[in-house]
Amino acid sequence: MNARSGRLLSLVLVALQGVIFLAVGLTALLDGPGVGGSWWAGSTLVLLGGLGMFWSGKDLGRALTPMPTPNGAGLAAGGIYGFVRHPMYSAIIIIAIGLSVGSGHAWTWAFTVLLAVFFEAKTRVEEAFLMRAYPGYDQYAARTGKFLPGLGRRRLA
Repeated sequence: MNARSGRLLSLVLVALQGVIFLAVGLTALLDGPGVGGSWWAGSTLVLLGGLGMFWSGKDLGRALTPMPTPNGAGLAAGGIYGFVRHPMYSAIIIIAIGLSVGSGHAWTWAFTVLLAVFFEAKTRVEEAFLMRAYPGYDQYAARTGKFLPGLGRRRLA
């Protein structure tokens, strides 16, 4: 993949991510009662997800970018990234789950599941870029969970 097509793919993935997350948020605001929604539990999850995003961004430092392509600032493998390769995505999924729990709307849950599936696909693209950019990424990925500590470690070839 050349640089131009990689940039285009990155832009498309970031736009899709935004659209799906927007759909989560908008469907959470639908009128009418959801089934079993809990404002308190949902708010707690949204707060925890927000804290996770802040922590992830802090530990990512200058390497922070919305794009799945590395920005050349180096590989973040310390802090929270020592436990999870994609904690920012985990935090966004926690926020989406919080919105789903809070609203109780089936559409919010559906878009939350779609967002989680999307992040699984986006990380596959992102990790291909990371493996080309950073020697040793495959070893890091083999010892570090993908979205949760210990789960989703890559197998070495």
